[in-house]
Amino acid sequence: MNVLKWRSRRNSRLVEKVITCIGSDSKSKEDLIKLFNDGHKLTVIMNRLKRDNIICSSTNYPCRYSLTQYGRWLLICYMLNIRPVHLVILALLYNNYNRSIYKRLEWIVPVIKHEIIKLLSYLSYDDEYAWKQVKILCKRGLCRYYGREGIVLEPSTYYMLREWHNEIYALYEHLRSVNHYEICI
Repeated sequence: MNVLKWRSRRNSRLVEKVITCIGSDSKSKEDLIKLFNDGHKLTVIMNRLKRDNIICSSTNYPCRYSLTQYGRWLLICYMLNIRPVHLVILALLYNNYNRSIYKRLEWIVPVIKHEIIKLLSYLSYDDEYAWKQVKILCKRGLCRYYGREGIVLEPSTYYMLREWHNEIYALYEHLRSVNHYEICI
């Protein structure tokens, strides 16, 4: 899970450009050098991204690079302009929203405050910080409070995240496997 917290202090704009450029398509190093004009700096960044398991060589074409699962999660963070911890919270809310729709419930089952705090405390975040991140997401209009202790995803956020359904669901499954966490509806 440390890779999900991965942030580059040096050359962060270049890292973001590399990840968003590779995106869902694999790219060759030559394609990336044409875009960035600095072969040495790009090589250093690419080596660091490979070491941190963000990108990998494509299986069919070894000279092409594609994003790993962690890289795709970071791409979603860059596309939505959110932090990785926000994506963890959104994955939890998305799964609950999706299961509520799938079961054809008349209302969306909210995630309770202590469930989010429990999940994030397992990932080494303290309670106050975890709840502060939920408040940030609510202020940005990505989710909303439901009663005193519940949080639900905004419908517009749900439909936006559906574009990345497989990645969001893979993140939720990864969280479950890491800390045996599950919300029961």
